[in-house]
Amino acid sequence: MPTDSAEQTVEVQAPFADVLATIRDLEGQVEWIPEILEAEVLEVYDDGLPATARFKASATVGTDEYTLSYEHGDDRMSWTMVKGRLQTGQEGAYTLRKAGRASTTVTYALTIHHNLPLPGFIRGRVIRGLVDSTLTGLQKRFSG
Repeated sequence: MPTDSAEQTVEVQAPFADVLATIRDLEGQVEWIPEILEAEVLEVYDDGLPATARFKASATVGTDEYTLSYEHGDDRMSWTMVKGRLQTGQEGAYTLRKAGRASTTVTYALTIHHNLPLPGFIRGRVIRGLVDSTLTGLQKRFSG
């Protein structure tokens, strides 16, 4: 079963708390992550943060549907896949660091497991493109 991973770090011109709130607003991700077509929070923790969510996303090989389970820290949000259609597993995390009063460094790490019969160089390009597209969308979200 192929496993593909990518990680990238960018600086976002927005305060730490605003960036963290935007990342944790899972249903709002459809507005800034081009590949996310639908997002629905299924369960929340006692503090109101998302615990599980269902997604529909466009992918190079078709449309995928999957459910993720979330963990939250003071400077991060991570997840693992509960179930999926095209994917057999997914782990990811956003880790944030204050870079100044009005800027935040965001590192996005994503690992996807699947059974797709694609050459490694294509799979690598696809996952790097997903990570880059997500972080570019996040930067644009705060650029006015």
